[in-house]
Amino acid sequence: MKPIGIGIDDFKELIEMNGFYVDKTKFIEDIVKDISKVQLITRPRRFGKTLNMSMLKYFYDINDRDKNKKLFNGLYIENSPTFEERGKYPVIFLSFKDIKEDTVEKMFIKIGNLIKGLYNSFNYLRENLNPSDLMDFDNIWLMKDESNLSNSLLNLSRYLKEFYNEEVILLLDEYDTPIISAYEYGYYDEIKNFFISMYGSVLKGNPSLKKAVLTGIMRISKENIFSGLNNIKVNSILDENFSQYFGLTEEEVEEALKDYEIEYRLDEIQTWYNGYNFGGTRVYNPFSITSYLDRKKIMPYWVNTSSNTLINKVLREAGNSIFNDLSKLFQGEIIEKTIDVYSNFNELRNSEQIWYLLANSGYLTPVKEIDYDKYSLKIPNEEVHSFFERDFIKSFLGGKDNFDNLLKYLLDGNLEDFSYELENILLINTSCFDFSANASEGYYHVFILGMILALRREYFIHSNRESGRGRYDILLEPKDKNKLGLIIEFKAPKEKENLEKECKEALKQIEDKKYEVELKERGIKKILLVGMAFYKRDFKIIGKVI
Repeated sequence: MKPIGIGIDDFKELIEMNGFYVDKTKFIEDIVKDISKVQLITRPRRFGKTLNMSMLKYFYDINDRDKNKKLFNGLYIENSPTFEERGKYPVIFLSFKDIKEDTVEKMFIKIGNLIKGLYNSFNYLRENLNPSDLMDFDNIWLMKDESNLSNSLLNLSRYLKEFYNEEVILLLDEYDTPIISAYEYGYYDEIKNFFISMYGSVLKGNPSLKKAVLTGIMRISKENIFSGLNNIKVNSILDENFSQYFGLTEEEVEEALKDYEIEYRLDEIQTWYNGYNFGGTRVYNPFSITSYLDRKKIMPYWVNTSSNTLINKVLREAGNSIFNDLSKLFQGEIIEKTIDVYSNFNELRNSEQIWYLLANSGYLTPVKEIDYDKYSLKIPNEEVHSFFERDFIKSFLGGKDNFDNLLKYLLDGNLEDFSYELENILLINTSCFDFSANASEGYYHVFILGMILALRREYFIHSNRESGRGRYDILLEPKDKNKLGLIIEFKAPKEKENLEKECKEALKQIEDKKYEVELKERGIKKILLVGMAFYKRDFKIIGKVI
């Protein structure tokens, strides 16, 4: 039984250790056959991008071509006519996957070290360089002068072409990781021009370039990083091209489970790790499947491998505008959205870009295309649901333990302890809420989303639906009809002095408009009616059991 190489994303290392590997070498054939000069492939993190890029490196690289040939023994590409292209070109392979820093100064140091290491691997070129090029090479290699860092890839491609008399294959893995990091830490505008210059110089009109392949999470707008580049062919999660090479198909998963003699329920594995739709191909999360093969336990794997800083930042800044859609998604529903496929970091509060970010990052998946820019979207699987349940509640509601205690008191009808716990959450998490004029509405939205996430296995949770003679704010219908049902009405007075009055009015509204009719018709025997009123950090709550 082959060993599982969790986290190993170097093709040569994986093959030489005879580790578990699903043959994706037809990807090489498709890349070779495609005449596009520059390819950009966007997929969520840990969906095999770096492994596939290193596979391209060992296929194309003119260095060690004889040693690298054995890496492809028994794989699809060995019998493909395109195998003739193997080992013919110098390759520049650069992975930005670990280039993340909290300041622009640290970022430039890290980029400089990365490119210094790249130049070091080609130090044999120095013998053939003229004095001017040798000076430029050494300035980067020895980090004497980094003012020309943005032209380092362009210059290196020229040195390689002159040395080998062959055009260069350029492989840039996770090209957008430093750009995303810059946005997360607030220095995007300070670093943007560097990447415009570096990527633009090597990708546009470069006579030394044979072919370039870039991978990343996002397709960044041409008005930003790819300014002036018109030769890029983009292959996103919405496109058919290369759709089967990033992620595992159901057939591949079933074969792996048999190979490792794991007794399993495919429906449970599907529920947790399947559900992604890339260009019409349904795939499983490959990192989660390999982790499951290793540990033989259903649990979240992929969602625990990232800080998710960008997702939480965008959700926080988007605020109330996407509440209704998130509440539907958290309850397993499908939403329809227009998607702006060109990501502009300065406009990520725009809802169209938020949905594309969530889909490209793997937290949502397209279900089907409705129009050329409109798609139906859903949360792909239980693993991603678990991320929202844990991280959303942690980021906005003080952590799962605190919120679980809060909900326990509420579901027990213990409004005194509920009020005490809620007050603690509001005090601890002042940074999570904008306590301005619309703060009450914001907390109300976040509170409902947290309830939906935490209680979705035990309750059907409905918000803003008609019942009796009006529309309630939130209704909790227990799946066990012997448990307590709840109806909650929120109020947001403009003055603190009106909290108690509005709280009583909320409870009266539930009774007068007979919101409990829906629960009674479904056989719920015991119902708690709750009126809540918020004014900034202050609140009042009153309840009644019927």
